Parts: sequence; C-alpha cells; structure tokens
Amino acid sequence: MKIEMHAHTSEASPCANVSATKIPALYQKAGYDAIVITDQYCKWAQDRSGLTDNDDYVQYFLNGYRSARKAAGQIGFTVLLGAEANLPGSSNDYLLYGITEEFILTHPDIHEMSLPELYNLCHDNDILLLQAHPYRTYCNPADPQYLDGAESYNGNPRHDNRNELAREWTDEFHMIESSGSDFHELEDVAKGGIKTDETILDTRQLRDVLLSGQYQLLTP
Repeated sequence: MKIEMHAHTSEASPCANVSATKIPALYQKAGYDAIVITDQYCKWAQDRSGLTDNDDYVQYFLNGYRSARKAAGQIGFTVLLGAEANLPGSSNDYLLYGITEEFILTHPDIHEMSLPELYNLCHDNDILLLQAHPYRTYCNPADPQYLDGAESYNGNPRHDNRNELAREWTDEFHMIESSGSDFHELEDVAKGGIKTDETILDTRQLRDVLLSGQYQLLTP
C-alpha cells in the first residue's frame, strides 16, 4: 500500500485550497491506496473558523475528514483520521497517528495543552505523536523524550524543510520516521508518504505499522 501521511483539506485547514471531496480521487490517480487527513488543530485555525467553543470547533475540524471519507467510499479508496496540532507558545507542529473520532470528541482541548501533557495523553490512548517538519525554518526540534518520532521527509515545495537535518536527527534519537506531502495545493499531490506490504484500513493498523517499522519512506 502507498499511503499519504500528511494532507490538509480546505474544509478544516484555513491554509489549504483543495476540497476534501476531490482529494481521494487525486491520490488514487497518483497510484496511492490511502491518505491520512491531518487537518490543522490549533488556536489559529479555531480563530479563523469563528468558533470559540471547543466542542463546536472539533466538529468543524472533523468536517474535512468526514467529507473525504464519504468521497473515498464511492471509489474504493481509504481515508484515515489524523491531526496536525499546534500548541501554545510555539510554532512547532505535531502529527497524531492512531486517533479516532471518539478520542478527539472526548479531548477537544488538545491544542491548549503543553507538549508533555499531549504526549502523556497520546500514550494513555495508544496514539503516536510525531513532530512535523522539525527543521523547517520557523520550527525547532522538540525534546525527543516527548515524541515518538518525526517527519524526516516533508515534500511541500513551498517551504525550506531541511529534510537532511530532520533525517539525521531522527536517526540520532532512534525515532519513528514518517514522510508526507504536506498537501495543501494541487501541485502537492504525491510528494511523500510511506509504502508497506501490510493492509491498513484503520488508524490503529497504521499505528501498528509505524511501530513495527515494516514500511519504506516515499521521498520522490
């Protein structure tokens, strides 16, 4: 299976410009079998949504995933739920793999937590926490003790991701590695992801593959 690990929808990420309804077909045409929708979950996106109540905001956040999944069901494609969280006092972003709707509905305040708080919550719920693009120019590598891994390759063409430094860092600390296109625009299709011989149909299976290391990074 080829899986896109980092993608945003215009329904839930203010920085994205492609509708969730179109994304599954775009990736299927590019030869992928699945995609993880990792819309922004952060104070900035919440402010842009105009929703001050976290319970309302989490429904807004889920709209992109739900729309993509509905469209995917019509073409035999797999869509999984993820998230890209930004936390108070930092420009760093963190990817969550293994989350479910139930988890995010129960914990709609994850974007208000510190990194140690989020890490502990993730571990209590069997969720993996990876830092996105840790060496992008406006980011800084976080404390590895509060991470399961990091995005060692980010294929977004409009940022200086310094992927070679990210790869060295994940190797140094023996962290889980991921690759993603960081899809926001049409030009971002198939710029990253992972490939595995395992069948992945839900987020828990994805988490298990990441833990097992039975996959290869796609770094086109």
